[in-house]
Amino acid sequence: MSTTTRGRPEVAKLLSLWTGVGLAAGLVLACAGDGGREGGALSAGHSSASEASEATGESSGGEDGSTTSGSESGASGAGTEGTGTTADLTSGAGTTTTGGTSGASSTGASTGGIDCAPLTNCLGECVDISDDPTNCGGCGISCVVPHASSVCVASSCGLGQCDPSYGDCDGEVVNGCETQLEGGMECGAICKPGDPEVCNALDDNCDDVCDEGAGCRAGVHRSHSPSLGHVYTTDLNEAQSGDLTLEKQNFYYVYSSPHEGLVPFHRCTKGNGKPFYTKSANCEGNAELVGVIGYVANGPLCGATELYRLYHGGNGAHFYTTSASERDSAVAMFGFSFEKIEAFVWSGP
Repeated sequence: MSTTTRGRPEVAKLLSLWTGVGLAAGLVLACAGDGGREGGALSAGHSSASEASEATGESSGGEDGSTTSGSESGASGAGTEGTGTTADLTSGAGTTTTGGTSGASSTGASTGGIDCAPLTNCLGECVDISDDPTNCGGCGISCVVPHASSVCVASSCGLGQCDPSYGDCDGEVVNGCETQLEGGMECGAICKPGDPEVCNALDDNCDDVCDEGAGCRAGVHRSHSPSLGHVYTTDLNEAQSGDLTLEKQNFYYVYSSPHEGLVPFHRCTKGNGKPFYTKSANCEGNAELVGVIGYVANGPLCGATELYRLYHGGNGAHFYTTSASERDSAVAMFGFSFEKIEAFVWSGP
């Protein structure tokens, strides 16, 4: 006997499978089909919603009330990984990860929770924002100076060295080396071959050297004392007095008198009695001013070179050198930490 149930293929299938069973049993199944059609539709609708949820990967309503990204299957327990947003480049605490199956927040997700103190955590890298030109004063703040290299000094962008044929004639950092100069020209002056050099921090005779032979600069001698650490002085007698041992005579040179583009270089004494050298007139608030030992530049003026400043936390001594390799050795082998480029000085008189 063949029976067809219009609009109910599920019931038709069941009846076809139960061929040979009595008519009463078939009627019972048909009635059950009437009652179960609605339930079957609901079941089918639930399955369809689950499939749509899995297709889109969306679900909401974590236990903590937050919105999560990713589907969670009742059969497999699998879920997709959440998405993250970085709110603050300087700290892992500012990075929030939303999602997973719990909808919880994760601190330090983009940085691994690195503790950089006293440095600053910038996207998982420990940097010194006081002298890093790519993170000057804060993470991601890059120093860009037109027609010049840039430096970062005390968390502020500054002008390094002008590009060839350009000069910083107005002294403004914001427009960089704004003046294009012809060969042999300098800001405010035009050199002439054969002219004598005078003490003005300029190249007067067009030989690409400033003030050579004019007696403008004084040599700074470096000595070492078991009690004071390293001492730097223009007085050769002092450099060899008491328990001081002269290490290098005329270690570097400074100008003896002020000129345009130069700043005073101060000698101070710290509370532990050890010397400290800085461009700060108040000794950075950490020492007592002794006097000015000479005049230095803020950049590579007239061929000036970097004077590196280091500090030893164990004995409280500062160390200064013009040698990058000596700086690196002091850090790697003798317990010093590099602080900054203190000034620009000269290698000759």
